[in-house]
Amino acid sequence: MPIFEVIGSSDPLGLWDTSPQAVSFGVGDENTQEAIEPVYRVNLSDNLEVSNNALAENLASFERMKAALDQVPIQLNGLVRRVQEKQQKAAPGVSFSLADFQPESGPEAELLSLLAISDSAALSGKGPEGVSFGLIADASAVLRPAKAKFESLLEQVDREVLHFAWVEMKIADQTIARSKVGWSAAHTIWIDAISIEQMLMHMRTLKVVSLTRHLKLHLLLTVAIGAAKMAQLMVTPGGAVVAQPAVYDYVKKIVDQVKQLRSIQSA
Repeated sequence: MPIFEVIGSSDPLGLWDTSPQAVSFGVGDENTQEAIEPVYRVNLSDNLEVSNNALAENLASFERMKAALDQVPIQLNGLVRRVQEKQQKAAPGVSFSLADFQPESGPEAELLSLLAISDSAALSGKGPEGVSFGLIADASAVLRPAKAKFESLLEQVDREVLHFAWVEMKIADQTIARSKVGWSAAHTIWIDAISIEQMLMHMRTLKVVSLTRHLKLHLLLTVAIGAAKMAQLMVTPGGAVVAQPAVYDYVKKIVDQVKQLRSIQSA
């Protein structure tokens, strides 16, 4: 079974297996070199059809993820519009409360609940545990991990924007090619006597990695834009920063729904 693994980084989109440690590897008779993080390693089958199908499925997964992320600002615009219509009917200066938005359901309802708690906590100068209303334990259990994961995403994007990545392709555990990849160019070392089919598979592997890196940046921008939109509903000054963990959790739920739907369709 083909394996897609990233080493020295994490994958918030869940499309790669992750491993924290750096590794050493080489191609052919080259001296083994210490790999600079992150390393994207793809181990494919020696069955050409199986390998090409695995690469095609990964590329299709990225397209589905991108389409889902593209829809998030549109969905949040609609949510903000609905909430603002209700706020206009409420007393001036009153922040939205959980009870005001019962018609919302699913991830949108959860997002509004977390934003209400975050808004109140920020205004009171306390963490979510200090808020005196609504599902505090559940909110803390969501907001703390979401904040940590969003900060981790920031660090990853910062590191990957400033540095290159290694991409290694194996076929049946034999290293075929290794590339040093920047944002606009790649330098590749090939094994001796590589076939045209293997070269084409590595080029598709490089495309998968390129889309991975761009999708991480897309995820970050989607959360930042979404938090700015939701800040319109909050009383807290600087609400966009306060809203980021809740919006990150919302976006991840959308992404997870896309993955789950694909899994059901494939079953």
